[in-house]
Amino acid sequence: MLLTMSKVEIVGVKTLFFQVLETLQDLGTLHLEDITKKRGPRYADLIPMEMDPALEEERNLLQNLAMRNNAILSELAPPKERISSAVIDEKYGSFQGRTLADISAMVEEEESATRELISYKNELEVEMSRLSKYEPIIKKVYPLASKVTTTEQYTSVALLIEERYKQVLDYIEQELERITSGQCDVFSARVDENTHAAILVFHKRYSEQVHNFLAAENVNQVRLPTELADKPYDEALQEIETRYKEIPPKLKKVKEDLEDISNKWYATLVALKGYLADRVESLNAIPKFGQSGHVFVITGWMPSDKVEETRKLLEEKYEGKVEITEEMPTHAEMEEAPSAMHNPAAVKPFEFIYLLIKPPKYGHLDPTFLVAIFFPLLFGFMLGDMGYALVIFGAVWLMKRIMKKRESKSVFMTLFANVLFISGISSFIFGLLYFEFFGDLLFRLFGWKDAAGHAEVQWIWGYTSNGKPWGWPLERIAQANENLFGLLLVIVICIGALHMGAALTIGLIDGIRHHDRKHAFEKAGYLMFILGLVFVGLGMWAFKDAKSVLMPLWAVMAVVGIGFAGYGGGFGGGLEAALTFGNLLSYARLYGIGLASVILAEVANELGAEFGGGFMIILGVIVAGALHTLNIALGILSPSIQSLRLNLVESFTKFYQEADVVYKPFKRSGGE
Repeated sequence: MLLTMSKVEIVGVKTLFFQVLETLQDLGTLHLEDITKKRGPRYADLIPMEMDPALEEERNLLQNLAMRNNAILSELAPPKERISSAVIDEKYGSFQGRTLADISAMVEEEESATRELISYKNELEVEMSRLSKYEPIIKKVYPLASKVTTTEQYTSVALLIEERYKQVLDYIEQELERITSGQCDVFSARVDENTHAAILVFHKRYSEQVHNFLAAENVNQVRLPTELADKPYDEALQEIETRYKEIPPKLKKVKEDLEDISNKWYATLVALKGYLADRVESLNAIPKFGQSGHVFVITGWMPSDKVEETRKLLEEKYEGKVEITEEMPTHAEMEEAPSAMHNPAAVKPFEFIYLLIKPPKYGHLDPTFLVAIFFPLLFGFMLGDMGYALVIFGAVWLMKRIMKKRESKSVFMTLFANVLFISGISSFIFGLLYFEFFGDLLFRLFGWKDAAGHAEVQWIWGYTSNGKPWGWPLERIAQANENLFGLLLVIVICIGALHMGAALTIGLIDGIRHHDRKHAFEKAGYLMFILGLVFVGLGMWAFKDAKSVLMPLWAVMAVVGIGFAGYGGGFGGGLEAALTFGNLLSYARLYGIGLASVILAEVANELGAEFGGGFMIILGVIVAGALHTLNIALGILSPSIQSLRLNLVESFTKFYQEADVVYKPFKRSGGE
């Protein structure tokens, strides 16, 4: 449901302005309005508040401190022991009485304690990353290079050559002999099944000619870091290997030092992050307020049940120097009222839909309860399987366990897990109706199948036109094979009619509440048309004896409904009413999706059974399990999408109006 909001005006002595602003931020219930955009005699004498140079300087300093503090936080890992919100709140409160100079000095102390360590850690990580590129070279070339001894007059070059091209070494050796007039040596060895390594040793005076030759022949030379390029390969590679072994212990020590700092400072830094963000937000809000003479004026909206509580707090804390009054909003102001929701625990998870669209407009009915009823109902109708429902419950439990372990506060994941759990309950109930447990597994175990492979009815509800019984369990494939699918098809169409009818009823109520006669007539027309169609359809399918008397009345109801819709919405309204027949038929796809799911489940069981007994049964279980896993994944995804589509497209389009303004209270944000 939508909370009832009150438009309020807070007036107080200017000298108390910042204290009041801090109090309102702590309360976190007031949705601020920009008073500079207000028009009318009530606001004519108000002057917008301005940020003087001192406040501008303070905001800049706060933003600078926030940037530096966040930079430190980004380099520190959270402590292993969880920091409670009570500790954060306590440290947050400790900043409220401190000057900016004190906070700045504290940030400077934190920076000095971490700056060198962070810089050193980054240097070690960069060097480690760079040296890691040479590790494969060390492993391949160093065993050969360590056997080669060079002098000051001689230098060396290392090569890596694929095994299939090893004959090129003979050519390189011949050319090297020619270029250096014999003042060279070539050492080569096979380092693995695919690679040969070679060390070319030659006099330094021929260095340029040798490198030009190797470049011209596109020979793959082993490149060393710049600072080691002039050293012989045996020395250079030995130095790389030594350094590669020295860095990890040093890096570990630096990280341990940073961990000690994190244990000491992390909670303080997190609290400071929130405090600085909230102070900046307070200063940014100043231009929204008004002033007149020696008083300040703040206007906004808050839940009506919070007004009296706020009034008492302001009176007690400021001894009558600050007052809050409820204002009677104009029609234009009501259009700008923020929309805020408060739903019961069972309904609240379905507010996830407002991650895709804006919440409902203030003054209209909140349709979350409608989603809470029909989303799981449609989901369960499609994925009605007790075994699959148990898997869903297990997945939800695992998701919540992981989120708790990681201390994740993801709104989306929390809502998704709760919606999936409720939908799983619906899936279990429908699975009991269909008597499906991983498809037809229970039918196979209980032997409730005839020679043709169809389910035998255990609880007879009635008989078909050819005299065959039907009832519980409603085995969906047998129903399709024996042309009894009409029952489930009628059920799903009736669900669709209820869904669309409930949506249109909400639209009708909204039209009446807002004294919009044409809107009310339009929704009433749609509703009459749908009811007329459904009753005609039911009469043709079941009520054979009553067709001659009632069906004309239902047909007239449908026609009158088109007339009402045309009166309320014009030609487009009448046409839309007629097109709702197509909207209603779109619910029939739910039966097809459910049928596809159970067919795949039965195929999985059939394939698993084909492997026979003995050790082959294990392979059969694996094959069946893989197909069931795929079916569960598809069974969660497709029903979720279809349920969501039917709520947004077939239902919400009949009545829904998005909020122009969403309730965003002025509160402590914690820097998020």
